[in-house]
Amino acid sequence: MTQRLSVVMPAYQLGDVIERNISSVFEVLAPLEPEVVVIDDGSTDDTAVAIARAKATHPGLVTVRFPINRGKGRALLAGFEASSGSRIVFLDADLDLPPDQIPDVLDHLDGADIVVGTKRDSMATGAYPSLRRLLSRVFALATGGVFRLPVSETQTGLKAFRREVLEAVGGKVRIDRYAFDIELLVRARAAGFSMVETPVRLGGRASESSLRPSMMWSLAKDTGRIAWWWLTEPGFRR
Repeated sequence: MTQRLSVVMPAYQLGDVIERNISSVFEVLAPLEPEVVVIDDGSTDDTAVAIARAKATHPGLVTVRFPINRGKGRALLAGFEASSGSRIVFLDADLDLPPDQIPDVLDHLDGADIVVGTKRDSMATGAYPSLRRLLSRVFALATGGVFRLPVSETQTGLKAFRREVLEAVGGKVRIDRYAFDIELLVRARAAGFSMVETPVRLGGRASESSLRPSMMWSLAKDTGRIAWWWLTEPGFRR
């Protein structure tokens, strides 16, 4: 296993920006010579075409494509399986979280197995919708109170892992969609891996992302399933 950095980017319906965003990641992280893995999670627009154009420009780009949408969690795991680095970064492909902060996030892997980005400070500037700030805070308090994770947020789309973490617990994760992050972190904690958090900066257009009722319902429902497993299944907790 090399010490290479692998950046895993799940993409869905991002045909208008994905080619530019891939180039931005390669450019910003050029000193680290990253492996970039992009997963098209069953997009029905021209995301696949745009990714193919990006691959022509960046031959080292690794691509995965699902014929149907399978959920962000399943896309992230497929991207991990296609990667080769010893340090794995999960990064939302819309780049709401600018990639230039990845080196600072990676610095924290020297003392932990997992680094979780937290956007609380960035959200507090006032540019982020107040409802999203409130819901984010309520959800963080709820998951922290139930699962006792040593981080204040779970859903931020920028995280870094030592490869052995995902090798150990990735195959055990059952949730495919929005609560994937919670289950992954809970299982990693139960397996004895250490985690820390670090503030990350939101991009200028992050406040434009929508918050759909179906998304909130899915997140709440699946979080409830994880809580049940955590309470009832031997081995889910230490």
